[in-house]
Amino acid sequence: MPSRKSASMLSKAEIKDIRSLHDAKGRSSQQRFIAEGIKLTGEMLGAFPCELLLADEETARGFARQLDKLPQALRPKRLEIVPESFDWGRVSSQREPQPLLGVFALPQEDEGSPIASGVSLLLDRIQDPGNLGTIIRTADWFGIEHLYLAPGTADPFAPKVVQATMGALTRVKIHRLSDTVTFLKGFSGPRLGTFLEGEDLYTTELPTGKDEPVLLIMGNEGQGIHPDLEPHIDRRITISPYPAENSHTESLNVAIATALLLGELRRRL
Repeated sequence: MPSRKSASMLSKAEIKDIRSLHDAKGRSSQQRFIAEGIKLTGEMLGAFPCELLLADEETARGFARQLDKLPQALRPKRLEIVPESFDWGRVSSQREPQPLLGVFALPQEDEGSPIASGVSLLLDRIQDPGNLGTIIRTADWFGIEHLYLAPGTADPFAPKVVQATMGALTRVKIHRLSDTVTFLKGFSGPRLGTFLEGEDLYTTELPTGKDEPVLLIMGNEGQGIHPDLEPHIDRRITISPYPAENSHTESLNVAIATALLLGELRRRL
């Protein structure tokens, strides 16, 4: 078991450090992030190095066997047992916090190397944390292993994003790009972009990624794909409304659109 300290050893400074992980500046300076809740934190254990696990006595007992099965290098460095009277609102961002919170080391930045086959996602300035988290979770559902984030995209390790992924961060590899145009130029397979006007998703022939790499690019919630990226996109794809002759809402939510596109690509395998 990891080292254990009494609740009195969780100092005000440590609580302040945990609270600061709710902000991008705090995560950047400490190179750590948090996961909250029994199911989500349980999934993160073993996938990311855990520096601190905060739990009440009953929850800690329930996780004892799982912790003992982890490789030594991935076991929490410190297990902090807090009393039932502990105010979880001091460290949590949840309205109804569960009695388990983990502080994990941020993975090293990795722009990623070229892939030989399969479908990957590139997100261009997706700014809503809920949308980003849902897209990561959807990518995991459809077997997407690599997800690339253009500059201006929300932080994938912000608490709201981590919560929305429901553990998918343990299976989807996140790559943060510094130069999206350079990345697109170097991508060897078809590059599909989503636009309001383009080839109909349901009637056009599409690459599936079975024998080559395919990149699906999703644009910003309000502005779409950045104009600088458009010249480097091979195919413009649209999700046509039904029936086409009726009036419809202006556009789909980007997370919903991603799910529809990935579902259609997988259906054709």
